[in-house]
Amino acid sequence: MEKFALLSGITLIAMASPGPDMLLLIRNGLTGGRRVGFATVLGICGGLLVHVTLAVAGLAWLITRNVYIYDAVRLLGAGYLVFIGIRALKFRGALNLDDFESLVHRTALQGLRDGFFCNLLNPKVTMYIFSIFTQFINPDDSAWIRTTYGAVIVLTSLYGWSIFTLLVQHQFVKRSLSRFNTLINRIFGSAMIALGLRIALVRD
Repeated sequence: MEKFALLSGITLIAMASPGPDMLLLIRNGLTGGRRVGFATVLGICGGLLVHVTLAVAGLAWLITRNVYIYDAVRLLGAGYLVFIGIRALKFRGALNLDDFESLVHRTALQGLRDGFFCNLLNPKVTMYIFSIFTQFINPDDSAWIRTTYGAVIVLTSLYGWSIFTLLVQHQFVKRSLSRFNTLINRIFGSAMIALGLRIALVRD
């Protein structure tokens, strides 16, 4: 249970770092309202489910082949987390939310499609999830345990993005996203570097 809670927390931290999914939810929420926003959330989680399935299946295949290969992938995953953590710490950009309200309104079906393909066509998502799983999944874990870890990521994202959609139309939230963008990236970057180092140095 402790590991599930930790995985859920890491997922929420990753979601808080501004990226394509967040920007899409802001745009669709502002131009189509909550209905389109929630449809976009479902689309994002649908794409995420594909990535999680690929990551779980990939780890299962590696584990059955060779534990040493699994350890090599674990170290590569750790290096990738450190890499994206350093990039987040270096990022000094800002979210540009000024023009979103003037965009053409979206329908719920368009929001669902937008969310699905936005997440699905981002190859970094699979690599990120693959890297995270190397922290939690052991070679002797059953398929049920691996599947449960995947479900935690998808359900946490569904819950987190739904709450975000409810809040995104509030002016305070929009201003905070722009104002604290650098701080959010620093928190995210530090967390990813710490996790990557733990994966590399500690073998459960």
